[in-house]
Amino acid sequence: MKWIYDDYEFENRANNLSWTIAGDYNESIDISEKDYSSKEIGLYFAIIAGARRKYVDWDIVKKYLTNRIRKGYNKDIILGLIQVILNTIVEEKAIKDRPGIEDIRRNAYKDIVSRFTKIHNDNIMDKIKYAFVLYSMDKHPALDSMTRRIVNDIRNIDTKQDIMEVLKELDVIYLTYFEYILNEEESSLIDENNVKNVEVDFDTFADFMYEELYSDEEENIIESDIDSISSSMLVEGVGDFDDSKSSNLADRVIYVDEDTANKIYSKIEHYYGKTYLSKGEIKKIETQNCRSVHEGCRIHFTDGVLRSECNNVFQLKYVTRQKENNLGKFREHARMYRQQIKRLKESLSRILIEENAKTRVYSDCGTILANRAWRVGRSNNNKIFYKDIENEKGKYVIDILLDASGSQSRNQGNVAIQAYIIANALTEVGIPNRVMGFSSFLDYTILKRFKDYDDSLKNSENIFEYFCAGNNRDGLAIKSICSGLINRYEENKILIVLSDGRPNDIKIGKSSERTLRGEKAYRGIVGLRDTANEVRKARKQNILVLGVFTGKESELEAERLIYGNDFIYSRDITRFSDVVSMYLKKIIRN
Repeated sequence: MKWIYDDYEFENRANNLSWTIAGDYNESIDISEKDYSSKEIGLYFAIIAGARRKYVDWDIVKKYLTNRIRKGYNKDIILGLIQVILNTIVEEKAIKDRPGIEDIRRNAYKDIVSRFTKIHNDNIMDKIKYAFVLYSMDKHPALDSMTRRIVNDIRNIDTKQDIMEVLKELDVIYLTYFEYILNEEESSLIDENNVKNVEVDFDTFADFMYEELYSDEEENIIESDIDSISSSMLVEGVGDFDDSKSSNLADRVIYVDEDTANKIYSKIEHYYGKTYLSKGEIKKIETQNCRSVHEGCRIHFTDGVLRSECNNVFQLKYVTRQKENNLGKFREHARMYRQQIKRLKESLSRILIEENAKTRVYSDCGTILANRAWRVGRSNNNKIFYKDIENEKGKYVIDILLDASGSQSRNQGNVAIQAYIIANALTEVGIPNRVMGFSSFLDYTILKRFKDYDDSLKNSENIFEYFCAGNNRDGLAIKSICSGLINRYEENKILIVLSDGRPNDIKIGKSSERTLRGEKAYRGIVGLRDTANEVRKARKQNILVLGVFTGKESELEAERLIYGNDFIYSRDITRFSDVVSMYLKKIIRN
């Protein structure tokens, strides 16, 4: 249901509206949140995106949900109740501050509901959500008596009170009704006389605020659920969307039947080699990173078919041939390339020695310098002591991320050679470095590890396995790489990305997993903005990010949008190592 706008004036208006409502122009509001199928919907979502950040304390909500789900509350029910009440709080407060928002909401809701082919009413939570949507449209829903009781109780919650009081009343509603009816399919058949009101002791209720949150898989999943309800509108989940009314359906996602999808997923290791991570590790990474525009995507970390388990004879032969082609290109001018490695190594060594050298400062206290002792009583300059100042810049670690999509095939051999030169030089001077390639195959972003941080010089030859095929989902690749880089102990973390600045990917999804929000094609302004957003997030985590652009000069603006001023346009890919050398010198010296 999302729509890619080319109307920058409207985009700016939506951005400014979000920030104005939020009350903080420094607030990071995901641009993709505001890309919907009509301007009315986009405008209202921009308002709600800002209002959520202003009126909701998401840390308290997260603690409450984590505690209750661990206690055995039904996750779908409690999440649904949270979504309903928070939506009510946000809308009421936003409309109170700016009454004109009510008309915008009404138009947006009508636009969305008019596109539904089916309204969900399979269970009581669906009915509750739909009732609140209709009330927002000034309509009065027909409800069975049990659903009406619950809806009325929720509507009677005073949304002006503190969030803790709101959650307490929501807790009462859950315990009063859903503990009893949870296993019933038809709420209308329940004997209401068996539903008993309960009371919640506030002192006990508030205990969840003092629990320490651990960064485990369960909490990551809950955080993902919170992100889902905080980045969508309540109205989206109450019906099925009529795909025929979308003018750019082909741009969004390719849906296949479940059997076909499962066959596709089972072939990933067949084509790219077995993953070096456990299922638990992969699930954790995907939970953290496959959100927003990447929702439903998957990530495959591999060492490739030549260095991991793979029984695909054709692929083994193909990658071996590509490696030999790259090595052959290197051997043609091996002496020249080895000289480049030597020059880069010596250049980096000199800089590191200079920067690691102690700086001696003369002082009136410290360690006495014998050959200056004569100055006592004979000179006004009585600084006969010295102090050696240690370098405090810390150590360095570098990730090199190579675009391995089909659009780079013309540069394949040269990219492999230049990455090999850089990795060799960095390893020889003792700077830990990792070289990864990224591409996309169906729902998967493939992250191929050519060299790891602690690998020997000999292992650098694995970089010649680099070959280009498929699409590229740059934002997800950068996000996934940074989630590992940020855990390194070195003080100075650097990410160098070589790409043509053209994110381009499609999506394959199971028909049974269609959602109202749908998916966009990951290309054009959508891909650029997402990649730019991930670069900004990395920099906020103190990762220095450099983009090396290998595309056309006419597309420089796209690269500038992604990397700002920290990118270099390399007309000649054979100068990649020189470009990186200049950048690293600048970073180390400054």
